[in-house]
Amino acid sequence: MAAVESAQRNTPWVAYLALFVFALLMLPRSVLAQSAPAQSQKLKPEVHKFITHMVRTYGFDARELRRLFGNAHANQDVVRAISAPATSRPWYQFRLLCVDEAQIANGVRFWNENAEVLERARREFGVPEAIIVALIGIESRYGRYAGGFRTIDSLYTLSFEWPKRAEYFRGELEQFLLLTREQGWDPAQVEGSFAGALGWPQFMPSSYRRFAVDYSGDGKIDLWNNTADIVGSVASYLREFGWKDGEPVAIPARVETADPKPLLELGLRPQMSLAQWQERGVQTPPGTIESMAASLFTLDLADGPEYWFAFDNFYALLRYNYSRNYAMAVYQLGEEIRQAREQVAVVGAE
Repeated sequence: MAAVESAQRNTPWVAYLALFVFALLMLPRSVLAQSAPAQSQKLKPEVHKFITHMVRTYGFDARELRRLFGNAHANQDVVRAISAPATSRPWYQFRLLCVDEAQIANGVRFWNENAEVLERARREFGVPEAIIVALIGIESRYGRYAGGFRTIDSLYTLSFEWPKRAEYFRGELEQFLLLTREQGWDPAQVEGSFAGALGWPQFMPSSYRRFAVDYSGDGKIDLWNNTADIVGSVASYLREFGWKDGEPVAIPARVETADPKPLLELGLRPQMSLAQWQERGVQTPPGTIESMAASLFTLDLADGPEYWFAFDNFYALLRYNYSRNYAMAVYQLGEEIRQAREQVAVVGAE
């Protein structure tokens, strides 16, 4: 130790400088990149306006927001993904992405591992276990794919670099900043989907703040790691948007009218009773309750359209993601999971 100190006292400063430069040059490029301060981009006028709104309305720190947005980046992968969502594919293609043997097996496993909290959610919210399990599976494959996009980049891109729905996404960006402040998260570190959806159930920030629930009772809401919160929040959301306990989701329809287009144009919200649909040439399977309100929709098969009646519970699924393909995938995957689980139970009892 003393010899080192002596050498340090007698070493010229030029030698120290040379040693420092040599050591710096020998560092890996990745280390140099991590050590260098992030370069903040020049903020657009609309970003400054948004920051001013957050400061005046909610008391955010202007310098912190300028720093956050100065290091947010437009992500073209976000634009590409939202411009061509998987739900826009024909049903016969989309179904293959959502309803397969792996999804069914993983759904049965998830149900078995969380049977108690799923049963509790069914009792308290009226949403069947199969629907909750299937929805979580389609949204994130039970947490395997909860999104790898930095949320601030996704929402920045959609708010300020993609004009089609900028107003909506600026609202979600506002809700995201409020959410991170409430939860004590670093907004620069949170990751989600390309659209800014969060956690296993892929709640948008506004939905996280409004509908997510502390179902485990631990004083916080965690949609990434707490299965009880995940299950309870999905069930809470669906009930909030009109899920009706014990009622059907969808049933096949048989169209006997020459031109079904005017009937399809009535929309997806149930408006007419099944009896009224029958008067217009659309038949129901035997045993249906003719007084129930339903809407008519089609699914695209490889060899032509398939007709279905949708009830209020189908419409509740649409409020989660407004896509016929999405709602039907949740329903059919749930039925497959339920049937597979029941078959295993029967075999085990024999």
